[in-house]
Amino acid sequence: MSKKLLALLLCVLLMLGLAGCLEETKQSEEAPVTTATSEPADTSLEDELPAFTLGDITVTVGEIRSIYNTVVEQMGYYGMQAPSTADEIKQYKDMIIEDMLNAKVLPWKAQQMGIELTPEKVEEVNRQVEAELAEYAADYLEDAKAELGDTASAADLAKKAREFLEKDVEDYFGYPFSQWLDEVKTSYMESALTELLQEKFNEGVTVTDEQVRDWFNTEAETQKESFTSDYTAYKSQVEAYRLGESNVPALYTPEGFAQMQVITFDIDANDYAVYAANEVEMTNLEAEYGKLVLRGQDEDRQTEIAARYAELQEANQALLSKTSDKAAKARADALNGMSFVDIFKTYSNMEGGMGFFGYDEDNPKRDGTVIFYTKEKDAEWPDQVWNMAKDMKDGEISELLQVGDSFYLIKRLADLPEGVVSFDQDAAVYTAAALAEKQTKEWEAVQADWLSEARNAAVFYEDNYASVGVK
Repeated sequence: MSKKLLALLLCVLLMLGLAGCLEETKQSEEAPVTTATSEPADTSLEDELPAFTLGDITVTVGEIRSIYNTVVEQMGYYGMQAPSTADEIKQYKDMIIEDMLNAKVLPWKAQQMGIELTPEKVEEVNRQVEAELAEYAADYLEDAKAELGDTASAADLAKKAREFLEKDVEDYFGYPFSQWLDEVKTSYMESALTELLQEKFNEGVTVTDEQVRDWFNTEAETQKESFTSDYTAYKSQVEAYRLGESNVPALYTPEGFAQMQVITFDIDANDYAVYAANEVEMTNLEAEYGKLVLRGQDEDRQTEIAARYAELQEANQALLSKTSDKAAKARADALNGMSFVDIFKTYSNMEGGMGFFGYDEDNPKRDGTVIFYTKEKDAEWPDQVWNMAKDMKDGEISELLQVGDSFYLIKRLADLPEGVVSFDQDAAVYTAAALAEKQTKEWEAVQADWLSEARNAAVFYEDNYASVGVK
């Protein structure tokens, strides 16, 4: 079993909500019963029977058995005791049934509402499944190469790797890969149906102007309380919104924040190996020299060490000078009005490394503007950078600042005004955020209602899955 596939199975267990329940299972005082550590000789007919039905959706005994056995196997893997009494086995089966029912509620509701996947969407899902299987199969390429040899074609290696993957799946689950693949595709199709269902549900959720205003005022007050007590929370909110990880912008700015741009200049990667080796040798020479001086020994060796140390120091200073010269030219261009973006584009093509904080040429939201906190030490920045930047004036460009092996060039842009932003500044964004929050809350609420409906609508066949977990 590949590590990636095993990780996938563990994720399935976590999604089922079983992992957190395992340790809570109490030992029953009933006499132990024999648990199904291995399946009876033939369960194929029984496995095709329904465990429960929900509308047109059927969950089979085989699906319940497969999950139950996987749970028991993982319990053993973590040194946990498997269910051993009738009550315990029933408890675990009930948890699995409940979670499987929960997983089918949204696909069932989508069917009730007449929501179907288009042929194009079905093909898209099939391609997604195959792409992920190819990724899993890639873990077996080394095994394939060991069997077929280095001269095997890429196509043959990929085919053999897929065969290894399929065998691993069959060995682990105990049934044909084609059956497992059908189950995976069904799961993906149901997820796609769920997305369509949520989209349709969201279309019916709206917000009034008054609700948007209420959301804005509440969110601003919440942010004020959070950001005032923890300045890093403000920075995290700004960054999450900038990167599209959150649809809620920072509505409140605490006192003491400013914007700046920072570029670093570093020793060329090829030179740095020499530089680092020289630093190590210098450290060792310092230790040796100190011992000789303390003991008053071997003055000739002391002289040799001093000469070698000076040689290494001069070599490293020359490497640093190449970097500082480049940085000095860049600073001169900045003083002459060249933007930091153009500086980075120009000088990053030259010998030597460069970094431009918060900049990504392919992402307009990553324009090289970063924020820092001036009221107390901003942990994101080196002490030297923060000490210099906090006292700079708006629009000022710093002197070159050496921090370790790097040279920093800083431009302070402007202070960020303290307080809550104006609602009119971006009413459309705030409306979208308020709507998204309302959609999320109502979606969560309606799912609870639908689950109650599903429990009443489902038909359970307990006799069919009574043997699961028991020999």
